[in-house]
Formats: sequence, C-alpha cells, structure tokens
Amino acid sequence: MSDGFRPAAVKFGLFAFLAILIPLVAPDYAHQQICVAIAYAIAILGLNLLMGFAGQICLAQGALFGVGAYVTAILNATYGVPPLATLPVSAAVTVLVGLAIGLPALRLQGLQLAIVTFGIAAAFPQLVLKMGSLTGGVSGLPIDAPEAPEWLPLSPELWLYVICLGCAGIGALLVALMLFGDVGRALRAQRDNAQIAEALGVNLTRTRLWAFAGSSALAGMGGGVFAIVTGFVSPESFLAILSINIVIGSIVGGVTSIVGAFLGGLFMVFVPTWASDINLSLGNLIYGLALILIMMVARNGVTGFIEKWLSMIFRKTAG
Repeated sequence: MSDGFRPAAVKFGLFAFLAILIPLVAPDYAHQQICVAIAYAIAILGLNLLMGFAGQICLAQGALFGVGAYVTAILNATYGVPPLATLPVSAAVTVLVGLAIGLPALRLQGLQLAIVTFGIAAAFPQLVLKMGSLTGGVSGLPIDAPEAPEWLPLSPELWLYVICLGCAGIGALLVALMLFGDVGRALRAQRDNAQIAEALGVNLTRTRLWAFAGSSALAGMGGGVFAIVTGFVSPESFLAILSINIVIGSIVGGVTSIVGAFLGGLFMVFVPTWASDINLSLGNLIYGLALILIMMVARNGVTGFIEKWLSMIFRKTAG
C-alpha cells in the first residue's frame, strides 16, 4: 500500500462517515441547507473536472446549473413529469448547451475563455425573463416535492437528503471512472502541455469536448437537484455571481479533488451565513477575510491541506 493511498483512503472513509452521520445529528431546519450545498457540490465537481483536470477556465457553470434547474422545473410544472425522472433529461439537455458553448470556445484559452463564459452567465437571467411563457418569467416555476416509496419510512427532509446524496455519489463515481481511464490521462496531458500531448497522439479537440460535456452534465444534474430541493426556481437564483461563487467553492475545496467539491459546496452555503450571523453589517468583510485566510493557510484548497497533514501523520507513525 503506497503512502499516497492511505491518506486518500482515510479521507474518503471520514467523508463517508460524516455523510451518514449528518442526518442523525443535524437539526431538521439545516437539512435543506445541506441538500442545497450538495446540489452546489455536484456543479463544483463538474467545474473541477473542467478547470482542475482539463485546465479550462469556465465562468458559465452557474448558467449551466440554471439550465438544469429550469429543465426540471418545466418538465414537472408544465408536463407533469415526476421530479426524479427529470434529472437525466436535465443532464442531457445541459450537455447539449455545454457543447454549444464549448465548440466555439475551443479556440480560446485563459482570460479570453473566462470573459466569454462569464458573458454567458451574465446573460442567462435576462434570457430566462425573455422566455417567460416557458420559464414563468419573474414569477418562476414551482416543483412538486418527491415522495418517498411506501416501503421506505423516511421523513420528507431525510428523503431529500438521500436523493441528493445518491445523485452526488453517481456524479463522483462518473468523475472517478473518467479520471482513472484513458480520458483522464488525456485530460491531464493536454492540461500540462498541449503541444506534447498532441505529439503523443492526444486529440485535443475531442478531449476538451469530453471535459465540457462531463462538466455540463454534472452542472445540469446539480441544477435539477437544486430545483427539487428548493421546490421553486426563478431568475434571481441564477445571477452571474453564482458562477463566481462556484469557482470560489472549487478553489476553496481543491480544484483537483472529488471530496473537495463537497467541502466547497458546504463553504458556499454556510460560511456567508455564519459571517452574517457574526455581524450583519460586516458580513462581507468577514467572508472576505475568511477567503484570504483559507488561501494563505491552504493554497491547494482544504483537501490539499488535509492530505498534507494526513501524509505527515502517516510518515511519523511509520517512522
């Protein structure tokens, strides 16, 4: 067993233990916040795939998240499709939208790609308002709450948590399978040096489109989960700042970490709230100082910081 594997195994073990423990110790009013954090985490997981492993900067993840949420809302509110049945459709539709963004963006890199994708995020709420006959406009759309099976005696809050955790698990599994296969090796190769990767036979266009497709699918599924959890969608939930917050969550958790995506989702939901609870008028200042402190202490994200200390502990124990 390698030294790198043991900290990773401990990290995943602790994460699984906490995932099971949370619904047992968290108060009922916090369940929805945790579920929202998991929905954001699924979108962050997609951004990690694109930004951390493919090296592509994308600031449209919030818009893709919104596309998935609106697909779920429209299918449920307009056509009566059960909420859970909408999630695969949300992911598929968002993949098409993501590829439509990714194809013209293939020629762009760095700041140019960031500006173009942020423009999409900024335009998304206005586009939703213009399509008011389909999206409900300012009034938004309601979503039915999913009901637990009769053979599973769970409260509505706990059933939502199970749904969110199940979707997050599927997303994490898909990302892991992609990263540990040929696609993952190609992604890392073109991220580190595109010219050498191309010389070694990596198809840069196809590899980057794979990254955009996977990232978009996760954003769409996360948006669908968000719509189900909140029970309502409106343009105010998908402003351009959401894309920035998803990027912040990715960096705070760790851009090359699956577990880091979930820590980033928790950060997005709870840290701004806690900062406002400490002092409402200084909430943004406290939040900004928290970001600065985290980046000074954990330059590779919270998971990188944890892995560093776990590795040190294992080395001392082995010694």
